[in-house]
Amino acid sequence: MHTIDIQSPHQPPRIEEEPNQQLENLESNQPHTTKLKSKKLTLIPLIFLIFFEVSGGPYGEELAVKAAGPLYAILGFLLFPFIWSIPEALITAELATAYPGNGGYVIWAKQAFGPFWGFLMGSSKFLSGVINNAAYPVLCVDYLKIVFPVFTKGLVRYLGITGSTLVLTFVNYTGITVVGYAAVALGVVALIPFVLMFCIAIPKIHPRRWLHRGQKG
Repeated sequence: MHTIDIQSPHQPPRIEEEPNQQLENLESNQPHTTKLKSKKLTLIPLIFLIFFEVSGGPYGEELAVKAAGPLYAILGFLLFPFIWSIPEALITAELATAYPGNGGYVIWAKQAFGPFWGFLMGSSKFLSGVINNAAYPVLCVDYLKIVFPVFTKGLVRYLGITGSTLVLTFVNYTGITVVGYAAVALGVVALIPFVLMFCIAIPKIHPRRWLHRGQKG
């Protein structure tokens, strides 16, 4: 409701607003502020997600040392991050900043070469992801059969593969936060054996062996 204050015949009547109406008008004139959404993925889970996306563990180093020798293997481990990993990280950071959005390299390919190549990039990555992810439940059961031989063959093996697939699917369905912390837990479990073996091998370290160039022939 409004009240009319008549001051004089020559002045138009002044409408005074009630306190509630004044408060509403004051709030409407204030700049709109949006609350910052809390981050769903923190730094540590992100690191472990990248870890599993890239390697999932220090597997294959034994074969590298056996084939090339400790000298070339150590040089490769030291130089490879500067030759490949850091440039790729810088390229990814630059493109993600220039073309922000949920799509990554699909957006980059679309912007550079057109919609068809963006679609081809996305569909190819999807197919490769499906084929790649299908191997992990089998790999999980192959590790289990070392401890539990019952998973070697037969119905139990197929049930183990199906069960691990359903569990991993459910974890992904729960959202990125749960996936991140699950990656941290799995990463710790995957790295513990290597940390233990490293600690056991410390007394047996002989730096002069590092200059060996591997087997000949």
